[in-house]
Amino acid sequence: MIYLSLLMAIRFLGLFIVMPVLAIYAMHLAGADEFSVGVALGAYALSQIFLQIPFGKLADKYDKKLILVVGLFLLFLGSLVCAFSTNIYMLIFGRLLQGAGAIGGVILAYIADLTDENTRAKAFARMGQFIALSFAVSMILGPTIGAKYGVDKLFLLTAFLALVSIWIVIKKVPPAPKIVHHMPQNTSLKDILKHKELLKLFFSGFMQKGLMSVFFLLIPLIFTKIFGWDKTELYKVYIPALVFGFFALPMGAILAEKKGKGKFVFILSAVSITLALVLFLIGVEIKNYLVALIGVIAFFFGFNLLEPVLQSFVSKVAMAHQKATALSTSNTIQYLGIFLGGAVAGWFLNKGMLKEFLIFATFIGILWIIAIIKMKPVKKFKIVEYENFDKNFIEELKTEKNVYDFYEKDGKLIVRYF
Repeated sequence: MIYLSLLMAIRFLGLFIVMPVLAIYAMHLAGADEFSVGVALGAYALSQIFLQIPFGKLADKYDKKLILVVGLFLLFLGSLVCAFSTNIYMLIFGRLLQGAGAIGGVILAYIADLTDENTRAKAFARMGQFIALSFAVSMILGPTIGAKYGVDKLFLLTAFLALVSIWIVIKKVPPAPKIVHHMPQNTSLKDILKHKELLKLFFSGFMQKGLMSVFFLLIPLIFTKIFGWDKTELYKVYIPALVFGFFALPMGAILAEKKGKGKFVFILSAVSITLALVLFLIGVEIKNYLVALIGVIAFFFGFNLLEPVLQSFVSKVAMAHQKATALSTSNTIQYLGIFLGGAVAGWFLNKGMLKEFLIFATFIGILWIIAIIKMKPVKKFKIVEYENFDKNFIEELKTEKNVYDFYEKDGKLIVRYF
């Protein structure tokens, strides 16, 4: 499990590391404007939107390790294209190619396969902490390396990390266990999208990742253009925010997984991120960088608070036979948020409508808070493993009202009871 979490963290590190400085870098490329830069910022997410579920289906049909290698190789190629881009269109193509290795859902399904019901939440929380930690490291390394050596070197570093990840998959990741689902329902995207509680979790992921894209577009542009900072000074924004982000990492996991206060974590995250938008608006209006800086801190706190628990809750709410599809759908919607966040914010900025965009985003944030308040607490199940069972017992389970779902793993029958 640790290697899959590390794999996810390395992959996100490669994608996150360019985010703090990409907007400034891209604006100097031929053909660039605010809208095209916003598209470049979120372009890798566009590929993810269309390819997450196809990659998941391929992983169900073929060797998961092979699919991971293919996805990471695409990340490698896309990073090289970005590194040698001479115009904004080449950069956008490279970002699309980076995102074409849409293996996030495959890794999540892999982790779900390798864990049991009692350890899965902990494994997902650990993975979320790894991702959030890679996010934090990116905020330090990105501005530092990018300002000193150039953003193209960040893309070359990403290409190297992709090769390291391929080695981890081949040498360290164990084979996936055999899973047999016995539930009578068919797994379909329609069933997933009809599940009200999953939809609220999906919306949280959409908002969290979408506003991540927004802030990475706004922070460098606003602090350099409106507050007159040099790009080498951006670390003064990110480091204080990271300190609070580090506190949020374990807090989210402990409150949600150990204390059973998952709904509170989601609400606090939504409130913190929405507050960040309000503070950013005030800071820009009164031209006070300290207010805007507090807004950045509030965003990082809310983002890191939610990151360790989001996918864990999706895996809990989804039924066993829907888990892989639900996780892939969750990833797809999050990447949709990343793309739309960058593209929509870029469009507003290109029209000179920064204030209007922040008001619009704040309104959406309020809707997010309302949706989470109405979310039901995640059910707690009694989990029983059966080593001795037959077809008759399986048929009986299908008719029992207190059975939520069940499946067979490595010869054992795992049943979740209400």
